[in-house]
Amino acid sequence: MREDFFMGANEARPKPEIAAVARRRSCKIPTLNTHRMRSEFCLMSAMLRFAALVMFAATCVAQESRTWTARTGRSFDARLVACDAVRATLEVAGRKTIVPFAALSAADVEFARGWRRERLGTALIDPECLPPWPGQAVAEVASVQAVESDAVARSFIWESAHFRITSDLQLPLGIVRDFALVFEATREVILATPLGLHPGGERAKYRVQLFSNPVDYGQAGGPTASGGYFNGREMLILLPNLGIKPGTNGLTAAYAKSLFVLKHEVTHQILRPWGWVLPTWLDEGFSECVASWPYTQGRYSLENLNAGMHDYLLKWRRGPDNRTLRIIGPPTLMNLTGDEWRTQVAAQTAYDHYNSAALLTHYFLRHDGRGDSAGLATYLDAIRRGTPPIEAEEKHLLRGRTRTDLTAELRKLARRLAIDVTVE
Repeated sequence: MREDFFMGANEARPKPEIAAVARRRSCKIPTLNTHRMRSEFCLMSAMLRFAALVMFAATCVAQESRTWTARTGRSFDARLVACDAVRATLEVAGRKTIVPFAALSAADVEFARGWRRERLGTALIDPECLPPWPGQAVAEVASVQAVESDAVARSFIWESAHFRITSDLQLPLGIVRDFALVFEATREVILATPLGLHPGGERAKYRVQLFSNPVDYGQAGGPTASGGYFNGREMLILLPNLGIKPGTNGLTAAYAKSLFVLKHEVTHQILRPWGWVLPTWLDEGFSECVASWPYTQGRYSLENLNAGMHDYLLKWRRGPDNRTLRIIGPPTLMNLTGDEWRTQVAAQTAYDHYNSAALLTHYFLRHDGRGDSAGLATYLDAIRRGTPPIEAEEKHLLRGRTRTDLTAELRKLARRLAIDVTVE
């Protein structure tokens, strides 16, 4: 997978708002479905609305502009400002607008993707004109093919559109297909979020290794007391921790409630280029947020993320205090290093760490400022351009606040989620 898509790769509605995000310039976002898997009806509606903007801009030629063609056949002049895996940000008649690739001609989509490849340091999204959050994300391709089946060597390999899955245990194709659906849908939802996280266009398949016993899992680099791990090259999954293990009466496969492990680890894998620069709380917190997003058979629903976060945070709670959650305050959480985090995982005392990172990241995604992820998107864009994380945090996440102030914000968010919290 490309590791240099951003510069420096070397290596909704709190009231009142604490601090407003910097005012953005005029940004026209058509009311349309931004995900490529939407129905033809929605796509046609989007193109018709977009056509109105095209007519308005027909005689406007900006510096570095070119002629574009909508799927309707109408041409217009615009300047390409940014593009990610599923949409382009164009400047048309002095205004920026978000246009999904599905509304552009095939030639224009290829031009935008080529522009992206030639300008690895430029933005995937424009923080001044953010795409809207999609309502859903769906796995584009769900087919799985068996590549190898060698019982003697205990080597079984399957491939989906973007993943190569290897196992030392022969699994029913239905289980492998369920796993592949999680992987493919998670990739789709990450590409669809309005954060400019990934450009798509991977040159190689992501590698996944499934292990039937903890010894082999540990020898491959899986940490003690973990059920899944991304080691920087491939995802390692311990099948018994998912509820999949051979027995006297055949294979036991009670894994539905543990798919969050796959969602979490594949998020780390897809966002590998960011792993070198993101603070630990955000690296783990975003993976936890994705794991919390409602998912069913290859489809993520992003309409009610609060409900998903509520259920996720309390998934192991039982008894009369099942709504009480202990969290680590932002001043401590945001200072944790990767080594400190891994130490807690090894000691099996990281439950509060994951919950705290999830809640804080969910706040920045859907409740900070206008609730549109603008602060977080701008923060990520600044890091991609080489701004030190601490400097970017102060300017784009805190915006005049302190980390202690965020503790009060998390208390309010927890009340909104119907969760009682105690802060360490």
